[in-house]
Amino acid sequence: MKKITTILATGLLFGACSWVSAAPVLAISDQGGAAAGQAESDFLASLGSGFLTETFDDNTYYTPGTQSATINSQAGVGSFTSVAAGSGGLCDSGIYDCDNGLAVLDAGTTPFNGRYSVSGNNWLDSMDAREMNISSVAGYNAIGFYMTDPNDAGGRFSIGGVDFNFGNIFGSALGNGSIFYITLFDTEGLGSVSIFSNNANDGYGLDNVTIGMVAVPEPGTLALLCLGLIGLLMARKRQKK
Repeated sequence: MKKITTILATGLLFGACSWVSAAPVLAISDQGGAAAGQAESDFLASLGSGFLTETFDDNTYYTPGTQSATINSQAGVGSFTSVAAGSGGLCDSGIYDCDNGLAVLDAGTTPFNGRYSVSGNNWLDSMDAREMNISSVAGYNAIGFYMTDPNDAGGRFSIGGVDFNFGNIFGSALGNGSIFYITLFDTEGLGSVSIFSNNANDGYGLDNVTIGMVAVPEPGTLALLCLGLIGLLMARKRQKK
């Protein structure tokens, strides 16, 4: 069964349900390639025309295995920046140095296990960065991407200063090779998205990063969404007891 977990910022959900659109919305597919692929298809179907997708597969623009503090998207999606480097893990092995930033990798250049491309050969690797910032171009309110090998040791997303803990999103720490499709939506625009890792030698890969516009629901629809999400969160809490 396909499962999508949708989370709003908890304080905004319970404190301002009269206007849910003020809260960023984060949705995560179930684990696995089939579920993640279906989530991507659903996300793309929800977007208006003119969305952009970065696959990192243009080797006339990217050189797999080359690190940089900031990597600009060839497709025009935006930029990806290593704000705080990791240390002590495989990002410091061979030709790599954690302090040198992010890298587009492929199967022949990766020092890691569990991170891989979804389409084509390449993906963007965090190189175990403690903090990565995604700065999308202006004029879009939704972003979706594959994440491989997340939450070996925990972490969090921060969207416009609102935090979503990996433990609440993915559950307990995962083993190597897990894959999810993540979507983020904010009616006020995406601004910047930050991904934090709780471990200096733990990271993840990103692929097929898409930005686009999702139509803003009418207030009546938002009210129903709010009630449904409260029920979802309450049900999840009951299941954990």
